[in-house]
Amino acid sequence: MKTIGLYIHVPFCRHACPYCDFYKFELRDRPASLRLGFLETVAAELRLLLARHPHLRERKLATVYFGGGTPSTLHPGRFRRFLDQVFSEFPHREDSLEVTLEANPENLTAARCRQWQDAGVNRLSIGVQSFHAGDLELLERLHAPETIHRAVENARGAGISNYSIDLMFALPGQTMEAWMDNLRQAVGLVPRHISLYGLTWHEGTPFHRHLAGGRLATAPEDLEADMFLGASEFLRDHGFEHYEVSNYALPESRSVHNQRYWTGADVLPLGPGAHGNLGNNRWANPDDIDAWNGAIGRGVLPGAPLDDPPADVLLAERIYTRLRRSDGISRMSDPDLHGACVRWLETLDGEERQRWVVADGERLQLTPEGWLLLDPIVDKIMTLT
Repeated sequence: MKTIGLYIHVPFCRHACPYCDFYKFELRDRPASLRLGFLETVAAELRLLLARHPHLRERKLATVYFGGGTPSTLHPGRFRRFLDQVFSEFPHREDSLEVTLEANPENLTAARCRQWQDAGVNRLSIGVQSFHAGDLELLERLHAPETIHRAVENARGAGISNYSIDLMFALPGQTMEAWMDNLRQAVGLVPRHISLYGLTWHEGTPFHRHLAGGRLATAPEDLEADMFLGASEFLRDHGFEHYEVSNYALPESRSVHNQRYWTGADVLPLGPGAHGNLGNNRWANPDDIDAWNGAIGRGVLPGAPLDDPPADVLLAERIYTRLRRSDGISRMSDPDLHGACVRWLETLDGEERQRWVVADGERLQLTPEGWLLLDPIVDKIMTLT
């Protein structure tokens, strides 16, 4: 039976992150009726989608992912009612269904964790970012280091043992020693999964303005590279598989939902600003909450298929998404992509091949050092196709 995943984007954040420009429209700025009825509107959107594509009801539900801003601010009772509606639309097995909730540590009180577990959440993605008070203050996060440890204890106490920790590196002023301490503390919390992200400087954000004004500075490129490689070595030494550029997992603990995106599997996007895949089409909802809400109120699907990129762009994306995963590119399943990568491999000298690539004739994978050069590597492969 074919499977389907759901991504529900909840554009609510208690504060505007100084380094993020994603929240162009905020649910917190809308009337209480829209905020409180948000999940009911998402459920109505799902019904419209299934009315347009009734064959999707035959798919087995594999993942449900609540992301975006801070979906853990949603009321657990409304969350449970929404999931019940979702479950009534698709065949599924609750023992194999991954239901992930993105959450900030300050939202994970003991009572809330029990409520989320009762509501059906069996995986948490916790936005820790750093264990150091100075970093959290810089990032304008609402939690303190001690809050992180309490949040994890509360999750475990509620029976949610599958949790991921998100950390950021290459922060202004962050040292290698401080970064390794973050990794040690993260491993000490015994997560099944860890995601690591380098700070991105989005134009128009406070961080970018501070950078332009000289009040903040980017981390040196060699330090950022050392942080990436140091994390890979450290976490692999502690039993984690570096299975995707930014993601690490203990055995059998990869993110099922995220892998759907990386492999182009079907994911239905729900909520303003959500993106997904449907058949051979990419599907996107408008960022504007009012436009999204108004369309559903009129009984119209707010999202639409995106225009297909040119063939060369699609090919580059296929190569990129496969090389960013440790599974790499298989000669048997992707002979055209594998052949293109082999042609690039033949242009390397012995040292470059040893440092950047693992290849055995059947499968080609990049090493962590190769991942640091992923963009130029894909560009080079494309020049040889």
